[in-house]
Amino acid sequence: MRAAIVRSILSLTTAVLLTAFLPVAAQPPGSAAAVPGTNEMSPPYGPPITLAQAEKVIAAARAAAAHLSSDVNVIAVVDTHGELVAFIRMDAATLHSVTYAQQKARGAARLRRVTATPPAEMAAALTAMPDFVSMPGGIPVVHNGRTIGAVGVSGGHDAEIAAAASRALD
Repeated sequence: MRAAIVRSILSLTTAVLLTAFLPVAAQPPGSAAAVPGTNEMSPPYGPPITLAQAEKVIAAARAAAAHLSSDVNVIAVVDTHGELVAFIRMDAATLHSVTYAQQKARGAARLRRVTATPPAEMAAALTAMPDFVSMPGGIPVVHNGRTIGAVGVSGGHDAEIAAAASRALD
């Protein structure tokens, strides 16, 4: 009985938080077209991201973080299934950012959408996914018009760094 009450409270809390974050844009106005997974149609899946490609995504994220003078980020790159391919944690990053970066990347890969803007028809279902976070910083990586993985960033300037990283293979 107690477990059911706790699950109900967690589901309600998640629904409230999800609703609060739905209007949050992953990018400043005018630049959404450059971020994959923000349109109605998600890019179809392609072959999974390779380690060499994931390393380029990590390098682009690190460059963006350096440009923003951020040394508190965790960056995760996953394949099309949401499984970890490459990962870094900057020296000043907090431990909870490790989990959030991976969850953002996994959610972006599995939905083929940015994590900050899940479609309204999926919002209720996402509250039941224990490893999905509806927060900016998870963006699909698209190469040759196909989703090959995703990047998740946590720690600060998440959406900006993830957007720069997602364009590393353009």
